[in-house]
Amino acid sequence: RWVRGGWGGEMDAKASAVWDTETQEVHGGQTWRLCSNFVEDFSVTTNAFGPPKSAMAAAKAALADIHHYPAADCGEAIARLAEYMQWPADRLLIGNGASEFIDLCMRAGPAGKFKPGPYIAAYMEYNRAAIASGREVLSPHDKEDAGVTVIIHPNSPTGDVMTLEELEQRTRATSGIVVVDESFMPFLGPDWRAHSALALVDKYPETLIVLNSWTKLWSCPGLRLGSIACGAKWYRTFKKLQTPWSCNNLAQAFCAAAAGDREYMEQTWRVLPGWKTRQHTLLARLGWQVNADSPAWVPWVFVDCGSAEAAERAAALAMAAGCPVRWCASFGAPRHLRLGVRAPEHQDKLQAAWERGFSAQNVAANGSTNGTVAEHTAQNGMGAANGELAAVNT
Repeated sequence: RWVRGGWGGEMDAKASAVWDTETQEVHGGQTWRLCSNFVEDFSVTTNAFGPPKSAMAAAKAALADIHHYPAADCGEAIARLAEYMQWPADRLLIGNGASEFIDLCMRAGPAGKFKPGPYIAAYMEYNRAAIASGREVLSPHDKEDAGVTVIIHPNSPTGDVMTLEELEQRTRATSGIVVVDESFMPFLGPDWRAHSALALVDKYPETLIVLNSWTKLWSCPGLRLGSIACGAKWYRTFKKLQTPWSCNNLAQAFCAAAAGDREYMEQTWRVLPGWKTRQHTLLARLGWQVNADSPAWVPWVFVDCGSAEAAERAAALAMAAGCPVRWCASFGAPRHLRLGVRAPEHQDKLQAAWERGFSAQNVAANGSTNGTVAEHTAQNGMGAANGELAAVNT
């Protein structure tokens, strides 16, 4: 892993102090607490529109019932979510975020090693859970079969997306299970279900399992809400192992309301891809290279700053501006940043901080204000190889 340097090391160390790094993985969403001038959190990939108002109202109303135990079967919440997912309610569980089910898959899955998806970086919570359950972690490109293979679809932090054909090939190639994390698939659009691995579960009921973290789509990470969809055998196994009462009253009420909020989803599908394209255009002015293989509907940008030093510097400047971003050093990709797609006014604040910061650095280094920010960052090894905006794959 990247050894932190000087640009943002002190602030990053403070943010990392909340984690017990022997047992936990660093995650976005913590650094905003250290911003006295907080503007917006780009370090997370939650929906830029915040939680649905209908779901917030339902959760607030559920406060009146906190002297009662939650519904043990999560009946109404599961029914509404199953309807939204077009999936049988009797093979769907909800719980305390996707993290609960990540642990269950690693604990209950077939014996053997763990293999992450074939990307340069991937969500590290699966590594933590695999190690905690005594599994050895394979390289993504290792030819050895694994007891548990995980495909994040689309992958975080890179934003790459597999086709259903590719997912099926990987499912057929293993004797273990394939866990497909589809926390971001519903961002795709009204036809997201046609591209979901859910379409393959009935064909491979003992092999394929689909997880969702609904805290991303509905922007409620503080509430915690996740689900697992699977074949009947795995459903019984996971239900037997699941901790009782893991989905509280507020989360169940929020889920039931959010699953039926069509207006919120239509706004998400209509607006966010354009905001991402705009963010790409701004980053091109810095000479950084976005991942052109990440579709416009994926709600974040994975960008190569050209060097680890430039990425660390950019993260420090963002933090100082009250707009924390995710420096991907903890993913093993220290020259990259991940930025959640955010509203144009917040993009502009972050961009202004970067252009001021890198221009000032280049003036100090070169004694000149001539040339564009991209030209200066390229001269100092801080731009991507070609300094041009990658095409947006829609």
